[in-house]
Amino acid sequence: MTHMKSLRPQLEGFVTRIQRETGVPGIGVAVNIAGERLETHAGTRAEGLPLGTDARFHLGCATKLLLAMCALELAHRGLLDLDGSIGEYLAELRGMQHGSAVHVAHLLSHTSGYRGTNLLDATTRIERWGDFIAFLEHTPALFPPGAVFSYEHTESLLVAEIIRRVTKREPLDYVAEHYLRPLGIEPGVLGASSDVRDAGRHRFDAPSASFIRLDETRGVAPFWLPAFSAYTATVTDLLSIAEAAMGVDTRLLAAETIASLATTVVRLPPTAGGPLSELLPVGFGLGTAELRDGCRGNTGISAGQCVGLRYDASKRVAMAVALNAAAPHVRDFILATLAAELVRRPPRRDEAPFGFEFTELEGTYLGPGRGVIRARCNDGRLFCEIGREHKAETLSIELSLDTTGRLALRSPVPQLSIGFFAEACSDAIGLMLGLSAYRRE
Repeated sequence: MTHMKSLRPQLEGFVTRIQRETGVPGIGVAVNIAGERLETHAGTRAEGLPLGTDARFHLGCATKLLLAMCALELAHRGLLDLDGSIGEYLAELRGMQHGSAVHVAHLLSHTSGYRGTNLLDATTRIERWGDFIAFLEHTPALFPPGAVFSYEHTESLLVAEIIRRVTKREPLDYVAEHYLRPLGIEPGVLGASSDVRDAGRHRFDAPSASFIRLDETRGVAPFWLPAFSAYTATVTDLLSIAEAAMGVDTRLLAAETIASLATTVVRLPPTAGGPLSELLPVGFGLGTAELRDGCRGNTGISAGQCVGLRYDASKRVAMAVALNAAAPHVRDFILATLAAELVRRPPRRDEAPFGFEFTELEGTYLGPGRGVIRARCNDGRLFCEIGREHKAETLSIELSLDTTGRLALRSPVPQLSIGFFAEACSDAIGLMLGLSAYRRE
């Protein structure tokens, strides 16, 4: 994929091959190289029809990038102070520990530090604003704000509520009016029965080793809409969002906003992962992740679909991918491969050997959603029991060092990834399970 003249057939061949080899029902890819766009699709929708340019996918977590753009633009206009405490904007949080210690910028970079919840667990899930405020009043701080990355969906709820009170508008309506429609994006609605453009949804079925169709499309609970939205978009729409973050059209975002989106404020520790684990970022900023190849990006996953976008402003390259299956490792492989070919910057490698003795890491770690991990060392290996405080079931994994001294993982769950770190400000030992940070008691 080195010359624009030959790029289209190579891109089409690449996407077709990945779709065939992985069994993902449908894949869409769009790229922008120095102002020239290309788009290709492979596979089918749920109905067996070819996946085409009009296929729509749920934005999901990619909505958080749009909220970040909005917050940064409000800050540029002097309507929002990123260094202000969240209690300054949300009166019900004044007097609380998190209300005064957590700043708006911490929400955008997922470094609030408070022990979060788990929206997939009925025991810990919150679905009302009043209950969320009560939760924040009692949940502890695992890490000092700004110190440790931990992907927490409720931070986006706080960002959206602050936007609501600053603009006097519904935050997602404001996002659609000021950012989506100026980009030529008229978002669809998740689960709309009349929208024949829906790309379809699939999950992987282990017994048959294939992706099977999800017939029921559940909407997002109203309380969680600000974090995920009900918006659907095409893969070209996703590319337009990446182009906006990259600064292709400076009329939409101020130069200060574009620079903020390209700035990393917190680093993530190296991790060991299973064969199907997500490609985790090496750092995160005010709305975008820093990937190993130096690109910025954002991803989203919802029931039976996943999307992602990536860009490099210095190389004038942007890319987007959408799958009608929950296969984030495939999504990340496509993005990483495209970046390697189009950006041509060697990915960063974690060359240093593992920095801890396993005996230093024994103990009990607490994480979001009442998550708990108990680690013990035996015979030169570290054994971890992963569970939740309110459940008896646990997942057992084993960690060892390979011949180069780097961390190696044995797990029955191929999607799992794990790493360890020492938090500089408090000397706390923590671990990163996927994108969630745990602190040792």
